[in-house]
Amino acid sequence: MRCSGWSSRAISVCSAVAATLATAGTASAHVIPTPNFIPSKGTERISFSGPNERERTMTGFTLIAPAGLEIEHAHPVAGWTEQWSASKATWTGGSLAPAANVTFGLTMKATAKPGIVLVQTEQSYPGGGIVTWPVPLTIVPPEKSPSQNLALAGVVGLIGVLTVVAIGMLAWRRRSFPAK
Repeated sequence: MRCSGWSSRAISVCSAVAATLATAGTASAHVIPTPNFIPSKGTERISFSGPNERERTMTGFTLIAPAGLEIEHAHPVAGWTEQWSASKATWTGGSLAPAANVTFGLTMKATAKPGIVLVQTEQSYPGGGIVTWPVPLTIVPPEKSPSQNLALAGVVGLIGVLTVVAIGMLAWRRRSFPAK
C-alpha cells in the first residue's frame, strides 16, 4: 500500500516520539514548556516552568536550543539577570528556594521541520551542582500550510499533548519520593 506524503511524515514523527518516550528514564524533563509547540518557520513566546526539586537553593537556569530552534529574546524575570544568544539563554543572580517554582520566558523561532526537538535545560546550585533536564518541544507545520497538512498538524498536536501528559506523569512519580 502506498502512503501519501503527509502520512509517511506522520508515521516518522510518531516513531520518533515513541522512541523518545521509550528511552526516557524517570528523570526526564521536569521543566515544563507552555505552550509545548511552535510552528515551523514561525516565532512563539514559550514559558519554561522550572521547579526546584532539590533541598538546596537554585541559583541559575540555562536553556540550550538545539539545531532548528533559535532564541530571539530572553524575557526578564524579577530578581534574575538574563543573558542570551541565538542558541543559549542564562538567568543568574536570583535564588529559588526548595519546592518553589519560577517561570523563565523566551521568544523562539523554529527553522526545523515538523517533529520533536529536545531543548536542554540546566538548573544550577551552589558549589557547582547542575541538574540537566531534556525538554521536548513539538514543531508543527507552518501556520499557512496547504490543507493537505491539516491531518499532519493534528497528529503532531496530539503527539505534543501526549508528550506533556507523559512528562506530567513522570514529574508526579518523581515528586512522590523525597529528593536528596
